[in-house]
Amino acid sequence: MKFLSDAWAIFKTELTLFQRFPKLRLSAIGVVVIPAIYALVYLSSVRDPAAHTGELKVAVVNLDQGLVYRGQDVNVGKDVVKAVKEKKTFNFVDFQDAEAARLAVRQGNLSFALIIPYDFSANAVPGMEAAGGRLVMYASEGNNYNAANLAKRFAAELGHQVNINLNEKRWSLVLTTATGSVDKLTQLRNGALELNEGAKKLTLGIVMAGAGSETLAKGADGLSGGVQQLADGVKQLGSGLRSMDAQRPPAQELAALKSGAAELVSGQAALGHGLQELQTNAGKLAAGSAKLSEETKDILLVGGRIAEGIDPLTEGAKQLGDGLQSAKNGQSQLAEGTQRLQVGVGKLADGVAAFGGGVHTAVAKLPPDAKLDELTAGSRSLAGGAQEMKKGLAQLQTGAKELASGLNLLYTSLPANVDTPDGSARGLADSVEPALEMVALVPNNGAGFAPNFLATSLWLGAVMTAYIFHLRRLPLMAAPASNPAKFLGKLGILGAIVVLQALVILLMSQFLLDLHVVNLLPYMLTLVTTSLTFLCIILALTRAFGDTGKAAALLLMVLQLSSAGGVLPVELSGGIYQAVSPYLPFTWVIKTLRACLFGAFDGDWFHPWLIIAMIGGIAGLSAMFIGKWNYVTQDEHRPAMDI
Repeated sequence: MKFLSDAWAIFKTELTLFQRFPKLRLSAIGVVVIPAIYALVYLSSVRDPAAHTGELKVAVVNLDQGLVYRGQDVNVGKDVVKAVKEKKTFNFVDFQDAEAARLAVRQGNLSFALIIPYDFSANAVPGMEAAGGRLVMYASEGNNYNAANLAKRFAAELGHQVNINLNEKRWSLVLTTATGSVDKLTQLRNGALELNEGAKKLTLGIVMAGAGSETLAKGADGLSGGVQQLADGVKQLGSGLRSMDAQRPPAQELAALKSGAAELVSGQAALGHGLQELQTNAGKLAAGSAKLSEETKDILLVGGRIAEGIDPLTEGAKQLGDGLQSAKNGQSQLAEGTQRLQVGVGKLADGVAAFGGGVHTAVAKLPPDAKLDELTAGSRSLAGGAQEMKKGLAQLQTGAKELASGLNLLYTSLPANVDTPDGSARGLADSVEPALEMVALVPNNGAGFAPNFLATSLWLGAVMTAYIFHLRRLPLMAAPASNPAKFLGKLGILGAIVVLQALVILLMSQFLLDLHVVNLLPYMLTLVTTSLTFLCIILALTRAFGDTGKAAALLLMVLQLSSAGGVLPVELSGGIYQAVSPYLPFTWVIKTLRACLFGAFDGDWFHPWLIIAMIGGIAGLSAMFIGKWNYVTQDEHRPAMDI
């Protein structure tokens, strides 16, 4: 229990401090509130940076000359500028000259620049190759690393959006072209109608062909039967011809027949000659008989009887002559007939020989029975094929009807036909690619944040120095001195400490962090000047407000972290932070460090450094003349810390 009573006694004694020192109450309240204020100030500045991107000034330079594409005037650059301005992602400022925009970016007057080249539409719209259209995004990493990162992200988003818009525009042009192709579509519809009519006629023709195929099938059946009969007849004819060929007379017999006919003609000639001689002799006999009768008529007794006997002889001789004359005439006719017979027999013999040769040739040319059987089988196959053709024509008729129906559907619902877009598939899909142009390059993320944290480190160093020493306390011997003397005397040790802090930070950044410094001497001068300026500001606050000024210095550091644009562009913090930024030393310290480290702001470190020096001078003058000094004895003149 003694433990608790002792603790309670100590607590009551400490509590009396608030009665003895009324200002302590205010200090306690400040200590309670300051963390909340710290959180409020810093978090409100980074709560929603995206809501304030419209405050970032960005140059936009449209040099695009456009092109005529599929009969349409196209200028994608104008569309891009219009789209980004309507979206109001950033505060876009129009520039006519790309180099002027680049200069403004390097000098820190603009966060970055969007430059649209003169041939952007000509390369992007046709889509002949991927990333043909280049949107140039110009930024300075050294000016503000996060602003450069914003430019990179914006470039990627803009490239994607432009590709989407280009695809929409291409389809719009394609549809416009299709709308202008009504006449061609009408011609196509008319052609489809004519095809439909032709299909109907084809159907009718196939119907007629079907009827013809039915007749053909019947004829093929009849032909098959006729071919069977023909084959049988040819077989029988072949059998008869072969028999005739086997029984035809030999050539020597026909020659003997012709020779006999010739001998018959010769015999008839000899017969005619003999009959001529008989007729002549018969005449002579008749004349001799008549003379004999005349000569014997006068013979006595027997003369008359002899004459009478000779008269019949004479008469017979005459009749014999007449008969021989008739026989001669008959023989002449017989000779003529025999000659004709000879000619006929010769022709007959030649004809029989030729006929026999023809029969023999015909027998040789006659097809074998196997071939005739093949002919019969072929005719049957022909009849079967005709039946199949009949079935096929029926199916063709069905298909023709379906074709007519399909063409009618094509005619009634013909889709639009448009020209094929130019370019390649990949080029049309991704024809725009942002081209990033970065100046005052920052090697890494740590280097990008270095200016902000270097300034913060120097401020913390000055604050820590202020907590080591009593900034308002001087020894009694300093009372008669002038204010400038008092200030410079007090600043001596404090200034030496913060200058040493600056030099240590210089060595650390060079040999431990390996920061690449573009301008080393200005960098060192900036660190030293900044340290002294921050010390003068804390001295001025403490001289004016006492230890409350030290608390104000902490709040001022938080305000500067939120308003100087060290991490995010100050435009993204918005409100009061953007308004007070130009009046805070951090703003100019960060700018000077960026110029020294990366060559940012076109390498102009002197202008912001001069402002830092001026702020330090004003703070020093305030510390000289505003506020009071506390004079103490030598024993009371001691550090503020309990050492």
